[in-house]
Amino acid sequence: MQHLLPIALGGALGAVARYLLSSSAHGLWGWLWPWGTLLVNATGSLAIGVIFACLERGVVHSELRNVLLVGFLGAFTTFSTYALESVELWLRGQHGHAVVYAAASAALCIAAAATGIIATRSLLT
Repeated sequence: MQHLLPIALGGALGAVARYLLSSSAHGLWGWLWPWGTLLVNATGSLAIGVIFACLERGVVHSELRNVLLVGFLGAFTTFSTYALESVELWLRGQHGHAVVYAAASAALCIAAAATGIIATRSLLT
């Protein structure tokens, strides 16, 4: 049970970071498009790639894996929100926006995770 407290703390910090980044994005670009969620998902995907590569190379201690990946990034990334916002766009009759948003989120986040891994591996060699 001792290992759960650090994960919970990571989750709390991730949730706060998600709220701050998403709110900032919506404050800058408005609420007509889910910019905040897209930015959080892309940033979280980049971060998971960087942390994965750091764990792989021993730069980040393996005991931090659950705190960072499960706790912080689990609360920070928002794919459940992404799914809901995609459906909401669709249900509002914005079918094109729903499809573009869903595809852009998936493509950008996969590319960000790959970039994080590749860039971090090259920096750590």
